[in-house]
Amino acid sequence: MTSPSNASRARSPRRMFGGIRKLPSGRYQARYVDHAGNRHSAPQTFASKRDADAWIAASQADLTRGTWRDPDLGSQTLTDYLHDYLDTRTDLSPRTVETYGDVSRRWICATLTTPPRGNRKGKSIDLGAMQLRAITVADVREWYAAAVHSQQLYTATRLAAGATSRARRRPTNDAREWGKSRGLTVKPTGRLSQALMTAWTAAGSPAAPAVAPVIDSHPSASPQVAQAYRTLRAVLNAAVRDGLIVANPCQIPRAAEVKAAERVPATASQIVTIAAAMPDHLAAAVHLAAYTGLRAGELFALSREHVDLDAGTVRVERAVRELRGHPPTFGPSKTDSSRRMVHVPPHVVQILRDHLNAHTPAGPSALVFANHDDSIVQTNQRTQIFARARRAAGRSDLRWHDLRHTGATLAAQAGASIREIQSRLGHSTIVAAMRYQHATVERDREIAQRLSDLAVPPANVISIHKSA
Repeated sequence: MTSPSNASRARSPRRMFGGIRKLPSGRYQARYVDHAGNRHSAPQTFASKRDADAWIAASQADLTRGTWRDPDLGSQTLTDYLHDYLDTRTDLSPRTVETYGDVSRRWICATLTTPPRGNRKGKSIDLGAMQLRAITVADVREWYAAAVHSQQLYTATRLAAGATSRARRRPTNDAREWGKSRGLTVKPTGRLSQALMTAWTAAGSPAAPAVAPVIDSHPSASPQVAQAYRTLRAVLNAAVRDGLIVANPCQIPRAAEVKAAERVPATASQIVTIAAAMPDHLAAAVHLAAYTGLRAGELFALSREHVDLDAGTVRVERAVRELRGHPPTFGPSKTDSSRRMVHVPPHVVQILRDHLNAHTPAGPSALVFANHDDSIVQTNQRTQIFARARRAAGRSDLRWHDLRHTGATLAAQAGASIREIQSRLGHSTIVAAMRYQHATVERDREIAQRLSDLAVPPANVISIHKSA
């Protein structure tokens, strides 16, 4: 006859894998040792011994099937992993790493607040402080909502500051707009004539109407938030590849997309007008940028040795590199495809020839476009100078980068294919090149006429009309 103690042992066989112990609180702790001899404890305690035993059984099954994952994987915070990610991305340029770092500090590794809903206050979320394995799709969705809300508040603050700035602007700006509204000839920049200032004062010193910028309030319209989401998605994709998490929780449709406003390229006459309003030593840079599509960094890194006037080409081999806290230097071009030879239109070759003779020192290493002290033209300098010059053509919306759009559009109008535009602009993909193609009314009308010519020869059209 089996004794009660023996019956009890029969019902509870000795555990061969893992262990369970009852804590003073009355709850149960489960743990086991993996094949490598490492001890692992369940991330939580259990209300019953049966629940603890089920967790151990599941872990043992995963080890047997080969699907087991170290429960300690992904325990580091997103901020720590992000820093490691940037430190080990040797394929990124220093400027790109700096940009990723700025985006991360501003949006990812920061405490943001979700927008209030009804009577509920906004919720604070610090995604960077969370463990990788703990970040869920819902967490990313909340973070994205908080980022959009933060950007909207920032935009509202900037608009208010802009209104204050316009209220305090210099009288000469109001006088210039008043003179233009009266049909007077007014210089787009520089000091105004005393006669104009006297007439404006006599008219009561009217203020020019302030034009508020148009802001698209749709979340996808924020380039900053979209860039932050792309950065977060890239970092978490790397965590998936490293085996730290099973899946990327960035699952918000179109969150990385930006509905950018259509950029209107400059016309040929506007290019001439803008170039004429630039300082003499930078006028040719406008022509070269608009007709070759070179990036600003590529253009201002050109030296004499990169220019072949006889062949009518410029050779792109490097670009200006600007990092915060460091003087500008030269670095490699953006991508392998950026290293290229670009043919310059003959009329721009002559402009470039005159510029080299008048403004560029001798020697192969002399910069084609530089400051008066032969130093590199930096972004902030170029932006300020170009902002004044573009007003001469009535294109206050035009950015320097839009000259690159102009170059692609003019090339398309000249008959260049997408592949040819891709090569000319130094893009690695056709998709990128297509962003710079802009349809124009004139070009569309020309296409329509050519289609008609292909369909029915002119002589046949006349005979058709006569017979009708």
